[in-house]
Amino acid sequence: MKLSEAWLREWVNPKATTEALAEQLTMAGLEVDAIESAAPPFTGVVIAEILSAEPHPDADRLRVCRVNQGQGDPLTIVCGAANARAGLRVALAQVGAELPNGMQIKQAPVRGVESSGMLCSAKELGLADTSEGLYELPLDAPVGKSLREYLDLDDAVLTLELTPNRGDCLSIQGIAREVAVLNRMPLAGPEIRPVPAQSSEQRKVAIKNTAACIRYAGRVITGINPKAATPQWMRERLRRSGLRSIHPVVDITNFVLLELGQPMHAFDLSKLKGDVEVRLAAAGETLQLLDEQTVKLHDSTLVIADDSGPVAMAGVMGGLPTAVTAATTDIFFESACFTPKAVAGQGRRYKIHTDSLHRFERGVDPELQVSAIERATALLIEIAGGKPGPVTDVCAKTEPLNAAIRLRHARLTRLLGAELSAPEVEEILVALGLKVKPGKEAEWQVLAPSYRYDLAIEADLIEEVARIYGYSRLPLRPQQVTLPAVTETEARLPEMRLREALVHRGYQEAITYSFVDPQIQNVLTPHLLAVPLDNPISAQMALMRTTLWSGLLPAWVYSVQRQQSRVRLFELGMRFEKDASAPNGIRQQPMIAGLVSGPVLPLQWDTGAKRLVDFYDLKGDVEALLSLGGRSNEYRIQAPVAGQHHPALHPGQCAQVIRVSDGKTVGWLGQLNPALGLQARALDVGEKLPLVFELEAEAIRQAEVPAAQAISEYPFIRRDLALVLAESVTTAELIACVRDAKAPLLRDVFIFDVYRGQGLQSGFKSVALGLIFQDYSRTLTDTEVDQSIAHLQKRLEGALGATVRG
Repeated sequence: MKLSEAWLREWVNPKATTEALAEQLTMAGLEVDAIESAAPPFTGVVIAEILSAEPHPDADRLRVCRVNQGQGDPLTIVCGAANARAGLRVALAQVGAELPNGMQIKQAPVRGVESSGMLCSAKELGLADTSEGLYELPLDAPVGKSLREYLDLDDAVLTLELTPNRGDCLSIQGIAREVAVLNRMPLAGPEIRPVPAQSSEQRKVAIKNTAACIRYAGRVITGINPKAATPQWMRERLRRSGLRSIHPVVDITNFVLLELGQPMHAFDLSKLKGDVEVRLAAAGETLQLLDEQTVKLHDSTLVIADDSGPVAMAGVMGGLPTAVTAATTDIFFESACFTPKAVAGQGRRYKIHTDSLHRFERGVDPELQVSAIERATALLIEIAGGKPGPVTDVCAKTEPLNAAIRLRHARLTRLLGAELSAPEVEEILVALGLKVKPGKEAEWQVLAPSYRYDLAIEADLIEEVARIYGYSRLPLRPQQVTLPAVTETEARLPEMRLREALVHRGYQEAITYSFVDPQIQNVLTPHLLAVPLDNPISAQMALMRTTLWSGLLPAWVYSVQRQQSRVRLFELGMRFEKDASAPNGIRQQPMIAGLVSGPVLPLQWDTGAKRLVDFYDLKGDVEALLSLGGRSNEYRIQAPVAGQHHPALHPGQCAQVIRVSDGKTVGWLGQLNPALGLQARALDVGEKLPLVFELEAEAIRQAEVPAAQAISEYPFIRRDLALVLAESVTTAELIACVRDAKAPLLRDVFIFDVYRGQGLQSGFKSVALGLIFQDYSRTLTDTEVDQSIAHLQKRLEGALGATVRG
């Protein structure tokens, strides 16, 4: 927001320099980002009057002007502007003047005629980006006076970066209120008096959607002068605020917007058909906006309509068919209060941003509408005349919008760390326009004014007291807090250990958004209920992620598009899912996920490094994670059982991670399924889809607590056992079955050979096991080992159909 210091000081004029004023505002939470002059530096420019403008004898497009500069004889100046004419008051750069572009004015002949100065356009003076012709000044502008002095161009323009919660400060009035409180001064803005009606002309107003429109005021003004021009002082104030002058009526609505913070709009009365109503758009309705684009209205969009249909998008922009033009003589002023919820998101939906929408999204004072109408009426009559009708004021809500807030003196002292007296606290609150009623001992009931949408809880009031009292005045003392000691247990791996394990295996950590693209996520996890965002940043970030793959895949695409052929990414973070049994209906679960693609090893002299990563490389990484806690035997990686296939993974190249104790699936790994059409969904980079894994972080963080165990002094006995199994039996199932058999004295088991071929039936394989037997108290006998192997053979034959190979 841009703000003229001179305009602000008309409301409140503290004894502070521009820099001191900017510092005050910044320290009060209203950051002043820049201080600039109202115009670039130039010298020697005065107000002059053109006495005559005759055609140049040797140039058709030039005129020879006789100019009165307020002293001495008239000057002869050659000018090429089309609007140069007798009686015009203009800006004259005298001989010796220096313009903003560095040009120095000298006396010189122009096509044979001596020219003693230069008549300037607004662009040449740095007062506009573009201009056509000379900069025209009011006819009463004093000839010979310095232009900088006349227009007060040494005024400072402050650029404020306001936080979204301070919508009440998006006006001169709002900033002036703050400055007045900070300097303990009264506010002295323009007195706004009711303008009596001079005609009975009016339009009825009906609010059909009272939840979206709190108040709507309107007024008919007839017989305005279509040839009236916006006065110079108003054009300058609009310019310094970043707005250009368009038409007196439009300029007045913009002026009131900047001065009071109330967005307004003016309709050409002759183009309105019947009465006015505020309602939601109907299906199929369209509206041509002032920027000439025609939009198809959504049924949740609030509109202003007449008998013919929508004439404006409420709080956003008016319609072109009812717009004020140079021929307009009768208008209908509107001034409304639309709730922030009613207009929030409309700008993104229609890709429009206006000053009105900016204010309505942050909250407009519901008690300001009639005052704004009266102010605009008085300005319009002063500038262009006209007969005003009575003000139509429709209130949809009469109860206060803000509830009383409890403020405790003890709580305020504790949070600020300063002892403020009760009278001092009350003085600050009252100065801010809050109604204060003493409650119980050492507490108050505080009612915020209608324009303070940001005050809702006790902490808000404490913040207000702190910033007005002055943050710099608060004592500097370390805050003390008692925190419970965090007990670290060896039975649970720290997250950093998981990260380090993957980094050591060549992965890089990615941190992606929790908001993801619905198009990608719905393909990856169609079986999970995602949590939608009420107000997403963009359409590509509209859902909370149900899988970390939703973020890793776009990161992979980004890397591949930048010529990174070998990608190893992992992420440790939350996934979110709708769950009625969880707090707030959302289940949050920490997960660890990874993605690999490209060669197994970086490019090097070894030709074997060119091999692309495959499922078993990824499986090795997952097994490394599972073994971190020393409990790898408690997990089993197996092909999906019937009916449990993951929808995003290739049916023949995927596996699920099962926790043996309860049979729960704690993770998945495999190749992304090309049949899902992910390439057509913003992932088409001409590369083979990567392999991915995702595990429940809490499940794999459970660790085996180390325990000391004596080394046996007695020798171990190894026996090898070759078993014939069906091909459908996996080696993981075989090892699990051996361990579950709990053969006496068996300490370890491992596979050292797998054979297929001659001597075996089709569909069978031979798996050779190494079995280690040992006791801690004695040397084992062959008979004891034979009995243990017999027990094991019986168990394997019954469970897996395994037979000893002859």
